[in-house]
Amino acid sequence: MGEQLLMLGVIVVALTVAGVTVLAMRGRTITMPRGVLGRPLQAMHGWRERHPDRRPPGPSRPEQEGPAPRRPGRGARAERGRPAPPRPAPSPPVEEAAVRRFVIEAPRGGQEQEPRLPAKVVAGSGWHGSFFHGWCGAAGGARPNSHLVVRAAALRGATHASMGTEGQDAIGAAWDEARSALYLAVADGLGSLPRSGRVAIEAITAALHLCVSRPDGIAFAQSGDRLFEAIAAGMLRSLGDRADQLDGACTLVVAEVVPRFDGAQVTVHGVGDSEAWALYDGQWTPIHHERGGADNATRDMPTHARPYTRIFDLSPGSVLLLGSDGFAGALDTSASPLARGLASLWRRRPGWLDFVNHVGFVDDYWADDRSAVAVWIGEGASDG
Repeated sequence: MGEQLLMLGVIVVALTVAGVTVLAMRGRTITMPRGVLGRPLQAMHGWRERHPDRRPPGPSRPEQEGPAPRRPGRGARAERGRPAPPRPAPSPPVEEAAVRRFVIEAPRGGQEQEPRLPAKVVAGSGWHGSFFHGWCGAAGGARPNSHLVVRAAALRGATHASMGTEGQDAIGAAWDEARSALYLAVADGLGSLPRSGRVAIEAITAALHLCVSRPDGIAFAQSGDRLFEAIAAGMLRSLGDRADQLDGACTLVVAEVVPRFDGAQVTVHGVGDSEAWALYDGQWTPIHHERGGADNATRDMPTHARPYTRIFDLSPGSVLLLGSDGFAGALDTSASPLARGLASLWRRRPGWLDFVNHVGFVDDYWADDRSAVAVWIGEGASDG
């Protein structure tokens, strides 16, 4: 039995290199997509930076000297001077199946209506996964502004689940009707400190409250330092005002999205490796990105309260993504299956169950909590 399992494992690995995994069982063949190999992320068109303030360090990309040597197959012998066999033809891309809903009665028009986004919502990954979705935007006028459609999920990671500990990510969103602006936030608690999950929730709650309640004369783009210093001060009060004995900390990224008829103006403030990315025409571009070295060191709050700030425009059809390290880190590789897969799957807005499925992708390496808040710019939506 052990030999049969070993041979099956060898067959699956060999066929996975060709781009698919084939499992034969009682005369039936099941073909499963492996995911498209990634390529280095490129600067995309469809967006442009408006007023750069303080730029975070650029993302590092591992440089490859050349293609990795191929090992001879089982039972084969490598011969010097003999040309390598031709590569097999690439398999056609396989679209991921959508989550099948249990339909009792089909909705009128054949499609579910998107609900309005709540005025303010905060969710965490403590002992269970959380998600929310909805649309927002200001209508009316000769040139109505683009609608914004939000998908968000915070999922407890496999590491916390296996250890029986709380997840430490938090997400949130708020629509400010008076300013016609959407505010998004993601916080990632530091796993080495026991109260980091609570701190992450408090940071999101404070960030959204301060965004929508700030005085009219203070623009979000110019309020990054004041915003993060106020959040850090509240965290210190909650933790006991002892900066040298903190038992909780988090990274934080906050974005303002102002819809317009030709897309949206976006401003991002961030501290640490909770990140912001933009997707347009199949290309990902890092917006807030402090990842650099091979170690896991990162800035965190309340110790660091000076955010990096970016201001830019997004065209209709773009996607703005805020993500915690457990999700955004998987986008940031020189050959990222997640980046390539989502670039294809998110060309059109996915259903909310599909989005949760995408955030919960299967990969043993990425076992931390995963949180993502994404907004589709200019997607049509209706009031549910």
